[in-house]
Amino acid sequence: MRIRHVITLLGTLFIVLGAILSVPLFFSILNKDSQYFAFILPIIVTVTVGFLLQFNRPEQILIEKREAVAIIVFGWISVSLIGALPLYISGYFASFLDAFFESVSGFTTTGASVLNNIEALPVSILIWRSLTHWIGGMGIVILALVVLPAINVGSRNLYNFESSSIANEQITPKIKDTARLLWFVYFFLTVAETLLLLMGGLSFFDASLTAMATIPTGGFSPRNASIAAYGSSYVEAIVILFMILSGINFSLYLTFFKSNKSVRQFSEVVKFYFILMAGAALIVVFDLRLHCYGTWTEAIRYGVFQVASINTTTGFVTANYEHWRPLSQIVLLILMFIGACPGSTTGAIKNSRIIILIKSIYRELIQMIHPRIVAPVRLNNNVIDNRTIKTVLAFIGMYLTFFFVATLLMTVSGTDIITSVFSVATTLGGVGPGLGISGPAGSYDLLSSFNKIVLIACMLFGRLEFYSLFLIFIPKFWRKA
Repeated sequence: MRIRHVITLLGTLFIVLGAILSVPLFFSILNKDSQYFAFILPIIVTVTVGFLLQFNRPEQILIEKREAVAIIVFGWISVSLIGALPLYISGYFASFLDAFFESVSGFTTTGASVLNNIEALPVSILIWRSLTHWIGGMGIVILALVVLPAINVGSRNLYNFESSSIANEQITPKIKDTARLLWFVYFFLTVAETLLLLMGGLSFFDASLTAMATIPTGGFSPRNASIAAYGSSYVEAIVILFMILSGINFSLYLTFFKSNKSVRQFSEVVKFYFILMAGAALIVVFDLRLHCYGTWTEAIRYGVFQVASINTTTGFVTANYEHWRPLSQIVLLILMFIGACPGSTTGAIKNSRIIILIKSIYRELIQMIHPRIVAPVRLNNNVIDNRTIKTVLAFIGMYLTFFFVATLLMTVSGTDIITSVFSVATTLGGVGPGLGISGPAGSYDLLSSFNKIVLIACMLFGRLEFYSLFLIFIPKFWRKA
């Protein structure tokens, strides 16, 4: 483990974050909202620490797998802690734990909030809250890759271990160029949605912050009632469109104009994504029409929006699905576990892993009938090797095990089973609102401190997809190779 190299890059990451904090500071000064100190102090601390960590900088920065894991894990935790400082200093959060919860929720694009009156927040705090989403959606390390000084070895390792993140495909020979292209797509989608929402009558403030929560599939809205506050079917349609677009592998947009072959490598996963969403929407719409709403228009409007929001792990709401029938709630719970496409800004297990799981089960059944048959598992017409299949099955097993353990821990303090199950499912999958205390009309503020710590762990483990965080607890990880 090259500790000096890890510390140097963490220092650079701190300096980048300090620069980003100047954005809400500018709006605080512009709007005279008296929150200058909430940003000035974190900027001074962050930038100072960042430069101090740059001392004794190695001439050549070498990042192998273990260094990459350490940078990712400590980078995410440090950035979340720093991100909590402006929130706590602002005075709008009862404790640092609440501010940390909100910061982790923002950076991991979960969208779970401890706030009861979002609209009471100053403009600068709302902007910082949305910025945590927007930065976290693409991945803080992918952002750093764009501005980091040249790394001789290891940018690919950083890129891969940023788990969610936008893609594992390397579109260009250089990782930095791929990161820049992905940021361009990300920025373009954000601007496009902002403009379309402006055409729907939203103010620039609401339009831009809504777009900054949609593209990273985060769900932090500047309004207490989320998207329902606008009461516009046009706004809801635009948000649905961009939630769906954000649930697709971002590399697809970069390869779309290259060749049909490039597009076909994503075809099966994208087809599954649309078929699953359409099937879930069909079930929910019919259930809502029969038992909740008097017209098909209402059932389609609210049902389709909520399915798209949960399937893409965005977490926006236009209706209180706490009052929906159990069938619709179960469908939403299933979608919380599945999520959308790999290489998108979404959370949860990801549909590619679900496809591999289904095909692996089918192969086992076939081989029970014909033991000697050779039945390879394919995804997007490519054969998946057995090692990858084992990794996928291990991940799903890890995900479900963590879910059950976290749910059990939630009930220790007396939290009801509905709240426990849905709050863990939504934070682990990066969705946000669940049912019970954490429902669309509720707030995580009512949960105990212990429960909030459990859910913070869920958000971090879910966003970093377990392996990176588990690795740092293994003694062999820290030993010299």
